[in-house]
Amino acid sequence: MKIRKRMAAAALALGVGAALLPASAALAANSECTVQNFWTTCSTGNVQAHPTGHYIQITTFESYIPNPICDPSEIRFKLVDAVNGKVVYRGTGAVQITVGGLYSSYYGRLDNCARMSIRINNW
Repeated sequence: MKIRKRMAAAALALGVGAALLPASAALAANSECTVQNFWTTCSTGNVQAHPTGHYIQITTFESYIPNPICDPSEIRFKLVDAVNGKVVYRGTGAVQITVGGLYSSYYGRLDNCARMSIRINNW
């Protein structure tokens, strides 16, 4: 009988602990791509907009192996709605920005020189 009470107490404790975990941690997502040598474009995977803040953060940068031909200021990127294919934001250069007012799933796309990268996230 004592073992059953202890097991029930342990199950209850685990249930309460799980209920206290933040729900948004499971929804946090990011995706990144780097334009490979001899290519001029790449696309990230899809990331859902933040569920309550309705935003996506975008970071563009030169990868860890510098490109001798292109400069990070030449980065051209866009954020695309994965559902309808519409571009919701365009930009240039190495940036770290937040695009708000978003409610769908999105992907980032680079159109420029090799070794440039884009990362999108919702945290």
